Amino acid sequence: MPIGSLQQGRFQRLVGRAAQRACLDRLVGGLRSGQGQALMITGEAGTGKSALLGYLMRRAGDLTVLATRGIESEAALAYAGLGDLLRPLQNLFATLPTPQAAALRTALALEQAAAEFSRYAVCLGTLTALTTEAERRAVLVVVDDAHWLDQPSLTALLFAARRIQADAVSVVLAVRDASAADVEDAAIEIMPVPGLSPAETAELLGRLRTDPIAPMVADELWRATRGNPLAVTDVCARLSAAQLAGRELLGDRLPLSADLQSSFAARLTPLAPQTRTALLVAALCAADTDALAPALDALGVDATALDQAETAGLIAYENCRLVFVHPLMRSAIHREAPGWARRQAYDALAATGSGEARAWYRAAGAAGPDEEVAAELEAAGGWARGRTGYAAASRALHRAAELTEPGAERARRLAAAAADAQLAGHAAAAAQWLDQAWTMTSDPLLLADIDLARGRLLTQRGTPSIAQQVLLGAASAVEQADPLRAARLMCEAIYPSLTEGRVADSVRYARRAVQLAGVAGDDDARRDARTHLAQALTIGGRTAQARRLLIAARRYVDALDPTGSEHKVALLALCWAWLEDYGMATALIERVVGAARRSGALGALVRALSFQCEIGRCTGDWAAAYAVAEESLHLAREIRDVSNVGFALTCLARFDAVQGRGDLLHERLAEARKLSGPLGTGGLLLFEASARGLFHLTDGAPDEAITCLETVRDFSDRMGIDNPNIVGWEADLVEAYWRAGRPDDVRAQLRTLEEKARVTGLSRPRAAAARSRGLLASTPTEAETHFRSALSLHAECPQPFEQARTALAFGEVLRRRQRRAEARPFLRDALEVFRRLGAEPYARRAAAELEATGAHPSPSGLVNGVQRLTPQELQVARAVADGMSNPEVAAALFISRKTVEAHLSSAYRKLGVHSRTQLVRHVVEAARPWVVTAEGSGPADRPR
Repeated sequence: MPIGSLQQGRFQRLVGRAAQRACLDRLVGGLRSGQGQALMITGEAGTGKSALLGYLMRRAGDLTVLATRGIESEAALAYAGLGDLLRPLQNLFATLPTPQAAALRTALALEQAAAEFSRYAVCLGTLTALTTEAERRAVLVVVDDAHWLDQPSLTALLFAARRIQADAVSVVLAVRDASAADVEDAAIEIMPVPGLSPAETAELLGRLRTDPIAPMVADELWRATRGNPLAVTDVCARLSAAQLAGRELLGDRLPLSADLQSSFAARLTPLAPQTRTALLVAALCAADTDALAPALDALGVDATALDQAETAGLIAYENCRLVFVHPLMRSAIHREAPGWARRQAYDALAATGSGEARAWYRAAGAAGPDEEVAAELEAAGGWARGRTGYAAASRALHRAAELTEPGAERARRLAAAAADAQLAGHAAAAAQWLDQAWTMTSDPLLLADIDLARGRLLTQRGTPSIAQQVLLGAASAVEQADPLRAARLMCEAIYPSLTEGRVADSVRYARRAVQLAGVAGDDDARRDARTHLAQALTIGGRTAQARRLLIAARRYVDALDPTGSEHKVALLALCWAWLEDYGMATALIERVVGAARRSGALGALVRALSFQCEIGRCTGDWAAAYAVAEESLHLAREIRDVSNVGFALTCLARFDAVQGRGDLLHERLAEARKLSGPLGTGGLLLFEASARGLFHLTDGAPDEAITCLETVRDFSDRMGIDNPNIVGWEADLVEAYWRAGRPDDVRAQLRTLEEKARVTGLSRPRAAAARSRGLLASTPTEAETHFRSALSLHAECPQPFEQARTALAFGEVLRRRQRRAEARPFLRDALEVFRRLGAEPYARRAAAELEATGAHPSPSGLVNGVQRLTPQELQVARAVADGMSNPEVAAALFISRKTVEAHLSSAYRKLGVHSRTQLVRHVVEAARPWVVTAEGSGPADRPR
């Protein structure tokens, strides 16, 4: 419901609130100077949040003010609040990127959806619309009672609010409780509004009444109301002059429990029956006079009946809408009306309404199961889902299930409600509804579908072992009746199994899925199962089989929708990287990332970015890899994707380990361990322990490194993770044993590494094994043979960091054997690569060794200025280097155009460039780190 002149003019003078007014004054001042801000005003009902919003809007009268209020009865209508806010900006929609404009028009019911769209396209469209208007005039967005706003609207507003610091847009939300589920993670500034002080309460009383007020009465009123302005105002109006003066006792007239709703209810008693009926209808609907008048006609109530309520100061009219003086008045009317009266009012609203609102009115008025109403409400849920209003859809389906007779149909609707709730991020409700659905039917096929959803949810919530049990049990129950369904269940069980590191189980599940798909005669299902099998075989070290399956599946994978099948395609990209085909890996992951950015599919994007980071870490594009991992972490936190938060943290920690950021590494890994769940997620713990081990090895603490890496070894051996490229711990443990002076352990671990390298045929582990042999060599000739062999093997699969480690080790051995001149080229090349990668601890080692040979290393510092850029500045610069315009960069990175301009300006300044052409040259050069070979060093080509 819009907030307009009524709210701006209702409170002409505020009592107290000096700190709050100063905060709002700063917000408006910053807005006029082009600095945006997001602010959440919190406080219990009646503390004056609406009055402060009125003050704010009066101060911002010359700006574009977009305002709305959340209404409890509209909370189930997807994008109702956003529609109120953005309709004044409809003329700008044509200037937005096409996906955003289409998503906004569809979400706001301005046009029929031509195709499915992402809810995050609506979020980005909201941001772009606001920031586009801000280029003309600063924008103030005001939302009262935001806790009652429909969730899709609130999600879009919070998404925009977190991204407007560089734009002349401010978003101010008023809520009762900042810990409410939908706003507690908003990560924006909070301004609490407590009760008035005793002196301020006395001042308010003096303004409310001309009668003398005794100080002790003012004190008693303050204690009774806790300084709540609304309570003080309401109680003061009902006290006599004698009571205010202290000549009569106050008695029990004070709402000592501060039950304001009861106080409001008391104001309804003097009203005529028709006025109370009219108020009830207004309270149950959105109070739009277009909807209100027909419903009153259906009940035989004259609209003039509301005049008495207006005279009593309970309502007012504004912009063709009826406005209650306070939200508690609406609640009091609803609570005080008898059940038959509410049902009668809902029936009238349903009879004269249409669309989703009509379905909800009919559902609210239903006294028991009603299939016709349930079907209409299910259809309303479908409309909401079509506009990506998953929270509204889940609520509609759940209510439809409540109106359905117990049995299979109710179970189906509950399961559908749970699926939408999971998409909306309401995992707890989804789990509860799925458990209820499971007990309501004996249909094995429906039970299998319910268990498929339960398995996905259990995996997401950090209990993969339980997820496997549920999925495998369901597959076993239906494999005779429906082998295709069973195949899908077996495929779904593979992911939680791999999450735990259970490779042998994953291979078994995948092979069974292939068999079941063959029995079903479904070629696509069989191809899908084979790609899952290839993933499991890759991790298990059976690389030849995995590569054959992946090559055979090329056409199938190429035909997959990179947004609908994003997780599958992204995982296959990572598999190609583990098989050392970085060209294929890069092409697949860029396909997923590009599609996810274009469609605004953040869920797909966060996973793909983390995998892109891993691929970039291997190929040596570390600055970009770190930037995309930071973006993945930021977005995963924003959409509450716990599993991907954990993976992004471990990805970043592996960079921290070799770039000398110990404090940050420990902080990230502590959070990752916490996120791995009470039972622990094996895969996540594997990456965490290996990162710790690499950090200790880098930090010169081999014993601590051994402790961590032996944990990784034991887990990997137990689970059958035999591809040395998955984590890369094997060579680190060999080196840790060597530096700790444990030759027997070195030889034993080296034999294991060499066997894995032989079985997999992969170049990186073969090179690492040759490097380790060079460390152990007893003669200079033998050492040189092994090190040169290692560098040649590295050349087959360029990984700059590993190549530089080999060059450093070779140079160290040569220098210690007094072959200083021969050591210098390798040490100098290793130093160059480490500096370009930002691996400062290794760079210091290389510089010290080079100095020990009698050479003078070049001054330490950044080799390429791109390393001075923040992760987001680098993301913007790389997007520009790819040929994107500023608006295209903004759309791709989910930021505003002003933010793009701010990052570009900062990048120009840090790099000392003045044009996009110069910027592109810096970025391209930084993406080509040097590599070291047996013949020398030089810039690397793009990954093959």
